[in-house]
Amino acid sequence: MTFKQEFLAALRSGKTHESLLGLVRRYQQPVSNPQEIYETLQEIWLELGFDAKQEGSPTRDELEYVMEKIWYQCPT
Repeated sequence: MTFKQEFLAALRSGKTHESLLGLVRRYQQPVSNPQEIYETLQEIWLELGFDAKQEGSPTRDELEYVMEKIWYQCPT
């Protein structure tokens, strides 16, 4: 299972941002590039249509939280 598949399954099953960040950290070790992880999360964001939706949902909120954490880790 790829990172994207595993993350999406965890997100859809209602995992909290803490669990999702744990998953990210596990995959970040071999990848060691936060930008790659962020790009995958952004793909999920777009696939779920969150770019077009203004209202929040628990799934959207958890994903947004994780994306923000990863964004601030990305090198400039």
